[in-house]
Amino acid sequence: MSMRDLSKRLQMDVADLRSEIEDKSEPGLGIIGKVARELSLPKFAFFMPRPPEMNDALPDFRSDQPEETQKSRQTVEVIQFARSVQRTAINLAKHATQDLPKFAAISAPEVEAFASQARAHFRITLEDQREAKDAKAFYTVCRKKIEDKGIFVLHASFPSEDGSGFCLAHPVHPIIVVNTKNQTRARRLFTLIHELAHVLMGKTGISDPFVRKNAVERRCNRFAGAFLAPKAFIRRLLKNVTPPKRPDTDDVAWASRRLKISQEASVLRLEQLGIFEEGSHAAWLAAVKGRGGNPDYSEKGGGGNGEPPPQEKTKLARYGFHFAQVFSPLLAKGQIDPINLYRTTGLKPTYQKAYFDYAKSLTSAQLQDLDLDDE
Repeated sequence: MSMRDLSKRLQMDVADLRSEIEDKSEPGLGIIGKVARELSLPKFAFFMPRPPEMNDALPDFRSDQPEETQKSRQTVEVIQFARSVQRTAINLAKHATQDLPKFAAISAPEVEAFASQARAHFRITLEDQREAKDAKAFYTVCRKKIEDKGIFVLHASFPSEDGSGFCLAHPVHPIIVVNTKNQTRARRLFTLIHELAHVLMGKTGISDPFVRKNAVERRCNRFAGAFLAPKAFIRRLLKNVTPPKRPDTDDVAWASRRLKISQEASVLRLEQLGIFEEGSHAAWLAAVKGRGGNPDYSEKGGGGNGEPPPQEKTKLARYGFHFAQVFSPLLAKGQIDPINLYRTTGLKPTYQKAYFDYAKSLTSAQLQDLDLDDE
């Protein structure tokens, strides 16, 4: 990070910042406090004889060569939150992932075959997809079945320019974080499965599924498309109706509703399979740009009758199902106390029991109608 970069983030003139930092024998506590807050560091870090170990930077898979890049304060704080959850699970929990398949496929046919194998492993069926009333319901079903296999799926809101989600790979306690900032549930679904591909590859990093500048992201996208819209299922999911080879925006929206995935993922996948002609994705992007922007970013969240949703539901939305499965027994056995659970994961003691009990009480039938709003 250059002095100019830091000055922009602090909203200071670069000359004033340089004077504060370089022209004084010791910077004042005021400027140290501002820098510490912006970089999500404790103030004492600046007085240590050597820098503390930092693990809140992630490889950015949106670049040609994935490498660590600057992120906003909000994004850094989300990464720190996810790291803390993972570290606590590693230190205290004995739960292990359930023999996850290893994603080593390279060629397109191999990726397609592996996606089918992975979908079977997570037991996400055609009936699950057909019976889900919409993409939001199908997302919940997929999330639950992925978490049942020992993968944390957390929700957090951070600037969309920093990515759609990220993965913290680990052989026992992998974590997926889905960015809830503006993404529709349908787009979150594609992000979830894209990040699942990273988990199965064992590749930690931050991504946007629709920024595909390197081979890893292209393979993850191929996997996500094949996982969510398997070639063998397409005709039945589309009710055996053949869409036009050259679709307009209404055709893409219809296919998206039938497949229960985002509009951009739908047009990409159907073009990939030759159902839409080559160039359909580019044409769709140009069309939606002229009509106000990508509809997959239009969802505002919330809803209902104006009453705030019950806290156990918002906590389930944020922390997911596997978090409750891992930490509820630890709390019950006294292996972690409510205050330390709060310190390491941000889950306040007053909400812990209600959320854990609620997560454990849900049946498969209730999942189909479960409406989880963001915090």
